[in-house]
Amino acid sequence: MDTWRVARLDNKEPEVAAAIHRVMFAAYSVEAELLGIADFLPLRRTVGQIVAAPTEFIGASVEGALAAVVELDLSEPGRVSIDSLVTDPAYTRRGSATALLRHVTSEAVADRITVSTATGNEPALLLYSGQGFVERSRWFTPDGIAMVTLRYQR
Repeated sequence: MDTWRVARLDNKEPEVAAAIHRVMFAAYSVEAELLGIADFLPLRRTVGQIVAAPTEFIGASVEGALAAVVELDLSEPGRVSIDSLVTDPAYTRRGSATALLRHVTSEAVADRITVSTATGNEPALLLYSGQGFVERSRWFTPDGIAMVTLRYQR
């Protein structure tokens, strides 16, 4: 089992933003294929958008390599929204996403922690349910992707 180093990432630093982008692009390419979507909105995100993002990024690294990233929206008091949780395909099923979720759920000073994912993303749904998230609602994106919102239950 890998030992993960979980730490905040400074997305304002271009090299860090580029590393975040690499992990996101690799992970979202796999998710797009899993969902059968040719034009997947997260794949359009640029390094510049990551640099400009008002969100907080936390990474899980092993042996100096960034393996997974969680992006948190902390703009609403008492609430944490997980905007993105991605794992580099080279590091899947090694515990990096679990380490990030455990960090978020243990460190968050919030009454509500929510996340949304595609209903067809079975690996993500298994991860979230295994960490105490329960379904709250289902909905569709403007481009027709079936989604589910989950909430962490302490």
